[in-house]
Amino acid sequence: MKRQRKVLIFLSIFIPILMSGCANYRELETLAVVTGTAFDKGSDGTGYHLTFEILGQLGGDGTQGPTVKSQLIESDGNTIFDAVRNALKRSDKKLYYGDCKTVIISNELAHEGIAPVLDWLNRDSEPRITINLFISKEKTAKEVIEQKSLNDPITSYALSNIDKNNPKFLSKTASVQLYQANNMLGGEGISLILPALDIANNHNDKITELGGTAVFKKDKLLGYLGSDESKYLVFIKNQVTSGLLIINMESASPDISLEIIDSKTKVTPILTGKLPEMKIEIKTQVALSEMQTSADLNTESGIKKIEEKASATIEANIKQLITKVQREYDSDIFGFGSAIYKNDSDYWKKIKPQWDSLFQSLNIEVSAEMEIINTGLLKSKAKVGG
Repeated sequence: MKRQRKVLIFLSIFIPILMSGCANYRELETLAVVTGTAFDKGSDGTGYHLTFEILGQLGGDGTQGPTVKSQLIESDGNTIFDAVRNALKRSDKKLYYGDCKTVIISNELAHEGIAPVLDWLNRDSEPRITINLFISKEKTAKEVIEQKSLNDPITSYALSNIDKNNPKFLSKTASVQLYQANNMLGGEGISLILPALDIANNHNDKITELGGTAVFKKDKLLGYLGSDESKYLVFIKNQVTSGLLIINMESASPDISLEIIDSKTKVTPILTGKLPEMKIEIKTQVALSEMQTSADLNTESGIKKIEEKASATIEANIKQLITKVQREYDSDIFGFGSAIYKNDSDYWKKIKPQWDSLFQSLNIEVSAEMEIINTGLLKSKAKVGG
């Protein structure tokens, strides 16, 4: 009995010591930390050409601390994993994907299908499911990741932060991470969308910026929505948390800026008729942030006019966007089919084989309700004296 107690005491002390180590432990000095990857087709039209942004470090001057920088490594392979391993022909360190923030897929690859890229990202143990996914609107994905950002020395980290700030301040495209792309591709009655990137001029430099939304059918790219169109897509998908709504009251040019404080969208399937219909209800609270009109609209009736105009603007733009997607892409990026599936799975099973044709002619009712809850500190527009 005493012997058994001694054995138990020994095991209770020794086993935790064994478990405190890491079976997959590797020295940081032996790894090249990948912050982002650009996926392109191989130069001869086959295989893959990958561009990795690698985290590097330079010595500082002793006062500001070390200076962080990045460098690029390019590699080719017949498959994606082959290209990843072939990077070791140029790098003395093995690539480590555990801190990869950004994946950029070329327009050309996306037209052929992004399933192979997602397959490798999902199968490999290192990439996280929270990686931000983008489509390059430029000729290649490489030229996007090559651009330097304005404030962050690591381009991939900068793009990740821009994507993170988008729903907080802009809401001009949907932010999509790897697990969300998986859910859309494997989901019922919904098509994949991904944020798009293009290169813009900024003073004398070129920088990468958000460039709207990439529209897919299954895993193949069909085309793009612009930033303004993407804003109303985000409205439909109930993903608006902030941003601006610009309207025109007195002229063809926008003259009023409304800052979105809160917005809720409810999508309801109507399944009582011969054909399914959809009802979209949007309730939005805003602050009156800018007014460039000559009329004084700070009265109760004036505020009401702005609310009505803003509501009509949302309704008109959403209807226009839905019609465009129905006619040009025939791809349910809004998730209307998913709403039907969640509401009545048996009904969805019956119409699923015909959903493509039903979606093209789907009748959709849109209603928006706008409420201005803040008119600004001054409560009135600036007056210019004579």
